[in-house]
Order: sequence, then C-alpha cells, then structure tokens
Amino acid sequence: MRRIYATQACFSLSLLMIFSAKAYAFGDVLIDKILRSDFIYDRGLTNLPFIPIAYVAAMQQSALETEQCPLAAQECEFEYQSISQGAGLPVWVGQKQMVIVGETLDIDVFDKRSDSTTINTGGLMAALISQHSTNWQSGAFIYSYQNLDSDTRSDNTSGTFVGMVGRYRHSTRFHSYWGAVKVDTDRESMLYPYAGFDWYIDNHWAVTAVIPWPSVSYAPNETQLVRLGALVSETTWTVQQDDRFATQDFSQVTVGFAFEQKFSRLVWGEFSVGYTGLGKLQIEADADSKLATDISNQPFFKLALNVRPL
Repeated sequence: MRRIYATQACFSLSLLMIFSAKAYAFGDVLIDKILRSDFIYDRGLTNLPFIPIAYVAAMQQSALETEQCPLAAQECEFEYQSISQGAGLPVWVGQKQMVIVGETLDIDVFDKRSDSTTINTGGLMAALISQHSTNWQSGAFIYSYQNLDSDTRSDNTSGTFVGMVGRYRHSTRFHSYWGAVKVDTDRESMLYPYAGFDWYIDNHWAVTAVIPWPSVSYAPNETQLVRLGALVSETTWTVQQDDRFATQDFSQVTVGFAFEQKFSRLVWGEFSVGYTGLGKLQIEADADSKLATDISNQPFFKLALNVRPL
C-alpha cells in the first residue's frame, strides 16, 4: 500500500507513550531544548496551533462505483474505510540541528458485496532539520514503507521517499518553501518539485499553499480550529489471480471542512466532512493488460485525534 501524500483502530505503543507521565516529562525537556535552541517557529504568535506530532484517524466512504466495469455490476460498487496512525518526535535537539524519527501505520479496507480486501502498510521516517540563520531553515528526510500482508506481498508493495526542503522566513507571518522529493518503487522512479508558502494573515486566519495539501484555517481562539483543505491520496496493492500478480491502484482527491477542539494540553479532537473527486482505479496484470477507470464522486466523513505540542 502506498499513501503518497498523506504520510496519517487504535493507538500504537509510541502514541500511547505520549500520554504517560514519563512522556510528559520527556516532552517538557524536548520543548525546553527547542525553545533554548536557535530554531525559529512563528506559530506561537497567533491562535493557530502547531502541526500535529502524532495522530490517529478513521475515514468512511460508501457507494463508490467505477465508471467502467468489466465484471458484474455489483462487483464494481464498493465501500472504502481507512484507519491511519502516525507519530514523529525529535530524538535529539542541538543548538542548530534536530533529528526526528517517526512511524506510520495504515489500514485500508475495500468492501465489495462478494468479498473484502484489507491492505496493511507500515512506514518509518527519519529527518534532519537545520536552522542555518534567522531566515533560512532546511530539512532532509527519508521515508520507507512496506506492505505488511504476507499473502499479497510483491515487488510493487514497498517504496522509498527521499526529500530535501528549504524554508525561507520573509517575515514572522510569511514563509516560502522550496525543494524536491524523489519517489522510488519497483514500478517507477520520479522526482517531484516541492514549493509553496504559508501566510498567517492575522491572529485568526492562515493560508497554506503547499501542494498537494493546500488549506485555509481559522482559529477563533486558542482551543478551536476550523479548516478548509484538500488532500491527494493513493493506495497500491497486489493480489494473485491465476498464478499471476495483478497490481491495483486507487487514488483520489478529498476536499472538506474540518473542525478541531482542544481536549487537553496536547490532545485535539477532529471531525471532518467533505467530498471526494478525481478518483481513479487502475488494474495492471502485465504490460499488455491494463484497465484504468474513473471512480464516482462521493461524500466522506472522518474522525481523528491529533497531538499538538503547543
């Protein structure tokens, strides 16, 4: 399984540790080190919270249908559910550099009337963040994912992302981002540009224009957040049919509203609703046997818990 951009049933051990007393103390030490370092983050100047350092989320979509269907009609209708979890924490903080490690776990379920397919995927990430000057900050990362289902394992169910991104601080309220991300799988190797900006208009409003997850956020106070945004996602898995492996790829764009409420010092609850579009299903048995069809647009809803340090 591959979730290209979005690198989101229960908490893993690492996420549970965040809520323990010892983890609180450890987090306080890390935050103190970050505040004493040369790293500059301007989010504390507004009501908008810091980006999540951990999350667990569940999304539901019903009555998805392929526009072209070589099978019986009932086989071309399916429901889609996903459960995703991830965490990333600094394990070392220096005066001008920081090392972050993280992990992700995704469970995707495609439920047809006749059967159900579940794809489990795990990933590990490591990043080095550097503060070169008051205005320049850079980050280099590597993220590797692997399908965890032994019965569907093939050469197309793992991959690696390597990237380098720079951030320039034009002012305390405007930052631009520049860089590139390389994606390597057994099926393809591509280099993607990474560019965009974030703009904190005032204490309540912010615009984030970083492809592929642009958003507009509004924080009326320090405990609530409303966000309109989009997200591109993709899932790839392999099934064995007649002694051959067939690779299936499901991708879509979700656009919706999200409301977050702060529950405690670190934990925020999120409820999202919206619509999916530009959905596509591709099935490739071999170089000469390919099927690509659009997916009908359908509403979705999502529940999530996010851990934000500030």
